[in-house]
Amino acid sequence: WYQRRVRGTCENSGTKFYCFVNNQEDEISKLCSNYAPLDFAYFRKIIEQMILSDEGCVQSTDSLTLCNSLPEQKKMTYVHAKALLRGWCSERWLIEDRGNNSFLLGPRALIELGQYIQTAYGDHVTSCSLCKTICIYGTRCEDCNTKFHYHCKTKLNRNLEVLRCPNCKAEWS
Repeated sequence: WYQRRVRGTCENSGTKFYCFVNNQEDEISKLCSNYAPLDFAYFRKIIEQMILSDEGCVQSTDSLTLCNSLPEQKKMTYVHAKALLRGWCSERWLIEDRGNNSFLLGPRALIELGQYIQTAYGDHVTSCSLCKTICIYGTRCEDCNTKFHYHCKTKLNRNLEVLRCPNCKAEWS
């Protein structure tokens, strides 16, 4: 079998998603893409920026300027970068958070690229202390630095009068 069905969760909303993920990395599967190698290089730069940021997202303006950090011999225009960002959002690779003027990793990126992200950025990637899945965009306990998805923290504390970290029991404001 070349594909398997994988369930994942949107870090922003907590909505469950399913993707069919390719199990094979061969010459034929590499040809099954709508994107050029330069587009992939740009997407990797965006992922890197998100993972290395404390917020787990990249500001909209920063996402566009990242196209200038691609290899010298290859240039990408802002128009092409904007079109890629729109396309990646419509395909759920990215999520545009207009309230914060930023982009987050979408559920498709987390599902299909989760293993790559953990391998490539292992020292910078943590798991949500509650659901145990990869957590790029979330919140941290100020006392013990444990990371949680926003939606997991909300779900945990929904019926409590005093919000507490499940790890260190510190009171949250």
